[in-house]
Amino acid sequence: MRIIRSYLDLLGFSASFLCAVHCLAMPLVLSFGLVGGMSWLESAWVEWSFILSTLVLASWSLVSSFPKHRNSRPLLFAGLGFVLIVVLHHLFEDTIGHYFAAIGGAMVAYAHYMNWRLLRRKAITTELQLTTAEAA
Repeated sequence: MRIIRSYLDLLGFSASFLCAVHCLAMPLVLSFGLVGGMSWLESAWVEWSFILSTLVLASWSLVSSFPKHRNSRPLLFAGLGFVLIVVLHHLFEDTIGHYFAAIGGAMVAYAHYMNWRLLRRKAITTELQLTTAEAA
């Protein structure tokens, strides 16, 4: 279980970052006609697959890590990112919605990065306390 937990933030960061890149690149790529037969990449089921997978990874990783570092910033960043993705993206879908989705995806990715840093800092602090206690 520890191995899975150590890769959750990396997997969550990758999925969120891929979601942000998808939201920014797909309108541009499709408008140039570079992937003419791949318009399915902009379909609703692909979009919701990205959203649901990043939501599951963020929930699993960030919520389970909160008791360890007790810092709510990663949860707040991820929550705000999902609000941008789900609400504002769909509200402005025909105009600038993809920018909101990309910013939201980047915020969720940054939340995973913050969470990873906080967990790493906590592990280093705990290890330092253990070695200090052993030396005394």
